[in-house]
Amino acid sequence: MENKVRILLIDDHKTVLKLMEAVLKLRGYEVLYAENGSLGLEMARAEKPALIFLDIMMPGIDGFKVCQELKADPLTRSIPVVFLTARGEETDVDKGMKMGGDGFVKKPFKTMEVLNLLERHLGRF
Repeated sequence: MENKVRILLIDDHKTVLKLMEAVLKLRGYEVLYAENGSLGLEMARAEKPALIFLDIMMPGIDGFKVCQELKADPLTRSIPVVFLTARGEETDVDKGMKMGGDGFVKKPFKTMEVLNLLERHLGRF
């Protein structure tokens, strides 16, 4: 059985999941999905993905808080967190980076932008 690199997507929009899943699976990644921040935190701790794509606006815990908690936890702090969101104002980017984010992709995203970001954080495989 082949070990695929796991990517966790924390987003409450199924359309985003389907698009990201298509892009990532074509490149050989395994996609894990959490539809809210609480589930995303649980999955990150249990699955220890290679990278997390994280939406900001979600019901319950927002992405900023999720990122802050991930970076405060010794089990997950080394996992790169990339915000994938419709909120792309400079203040959002600044806040995301202050919470420990490692990147920012604005929706609607370009496939090459996502793949280049993955390569930057994970290398080519």
